[in-house]
Amino acid sequence: MSTALFETVRPGRAQRGVAALEFSLVCVLFLVILFGIISYGCIFVAQQSLSRAAEEGARVALQSRLAGLPEGASLQAEACGAVAQSVDWLTRRRATMGQAPVSCELRASQACTYAAGLRCASLVVTYIDYRKYPLIPELLPLGNWLQSLFGENTAWIPQDLSAVSTVQLGRSTSGS
Repeated sequence: MSTALFETVRPGRAQRGVAALEFSLVCVLFLVILFGIISYGCIFVAQQSLSRAAEEGARVALQSRLAGLPEGASLQAEACGAVAQSVDWLTRRRATMGQAPVSCELRASQACTYAAGLRCASLVVTYIDYRKYPLIPELLPLGNWLQSLFGENTAWIPQDLSAVSTVQLGRSTSGS
């Protein structure tokens, strides 16, 4: 009888490709997590920029109103001008993708929610269609893949990013 049939295989030979297989499995999982962190980090940076821009625009609207600028188109132009300076980097990024700049709207003064005798105005700053035009387009397939995996109703990447800042402009002149 041949002794070759009963020889034991050396442990090193049987384990030759296992490390590469384990690395490839762990590497894919690690890259998905890393790309998710980077993608949400970009969303966070853009959202923080929009919030800061809304605050700056509302501050300018208040200062302009205190300086005597009447409400209307000129007040909106002042506030949105400050917003445009604050989110210039986002506007330039969108221009490279052939998109319109970040939108800005000063909503007309109305009664404040906390006191009916006061007038407040809200400044809304919006990055329209972030899902279609994210800051890092290469990471978008990850969001689409996760959305298809967990269902269409899950919002892994938001449709729009938006920030609102409200400022008190003064007292109501009438009882309305």
